[in-house]
Amino acid sequence: MLLILAILPIVVTVGLGVFAGLRHQFAPTTSDVLIQLVMHYALPLSLFGGILSLKRVTIIQNYSVAMWLALGMLGGMASVIVSQYCFHQQLETATLRALVIASPSIPFMGVSVLLVVFGKISILLVALGGLYMNLVQVPMSVLLLTLAGDSVPEQRWHAGWQKLCSAIRQPVVWAPISAFILNLAGLRLPSAWLTNFTELGQAAGGVALFALGLLLTTRPWRLTRMVVLNVILKNLGLPLIIWGIMASLHVSLSNQQLVVLTLAIPTATIATMLAVQNHLAPDEYVATQMLSTIIAPLTMGFLMWGLQLV
Repeated sequence: MLLILAILPIVVTVGLGVFAGLRHQFAPTTSDVLIQLVMHYALPLSLFGGILSLKRVTIIQNYSVAMWLALGMLGGMASVIVSQYCFHQQLETATLRALVIASPSIPFMGVSVLLVVFGKISILLVALGGLYMNLVQVPMSVLLLTLAGDSVPEQRWHAGWQKLCSAIRQPVVWAPISAFILNLAGLRLPSAWLTNFTELGQAAGGVALFALGLLLTTRPWRLTRMVVLNVILKNLGLPLIIWGIMASLHVSLSNQQLVVLTLAIPTATIATMLAVQNHLAPDEYVATQMLSTIIAPLTMGFLMWGLQLV
């Protein structure tokens, strides 16, 4: 029953977005507008209020979860880039493939899925995943893509630094960081004030999933061997590797559950967006995102069963 409760909202909400997109009920740019709403307002509000409503001891006690999630997302991304580069892939391709494999769509799906499975602690997972993605993965990817460009080295570094500063100024980055600092300093949000952040913040998960459904109908995609390999590594490979390491080191089952299921969330849209921004063919990354999302109920269900969550 927990599996159905966790996965069904994804299927229904993304499905409604796909249905609306196929019927052309919204303009092609609507998904971009909804994503802006989520990333600039709804999700930052949700994270800020949610983190401040957590007990400080909850954040401190879960430091190991933060480290393991960092190993999965940041270590996984670095490993893929190095391995791809060693096999003589271009830096642009290596970077974007690493991003689709090691970057779960936590801002889009984490709020919906993890809340059902783990309850209030899911806010911490979404905040950590969002910080790793927006504070490290995206700026690093932007920098590598810029350095791989055709401009002279001085211009590349200048452009990369500008994009890095721009990424750090995003609300989805500084809002959870501010909340972490305030919480650890002893400030906790009274429940009476929580509605100021949840009124719009609670819409983040649903709107993000609907926007994802719309987005999947606006970009062409086709299956290739590389797409299938990307999805296998994203949905099962990386989560299973981290799970194996955690189990061999006798990490608690609860921490294994939190980290592995978070890493198993389907791939984020950021690789596609960066490919388009840098005038690179986005077909592989669109198809990876599409297939990753379609089979997520099966792969996440398998991992939930293995982790004794169902």
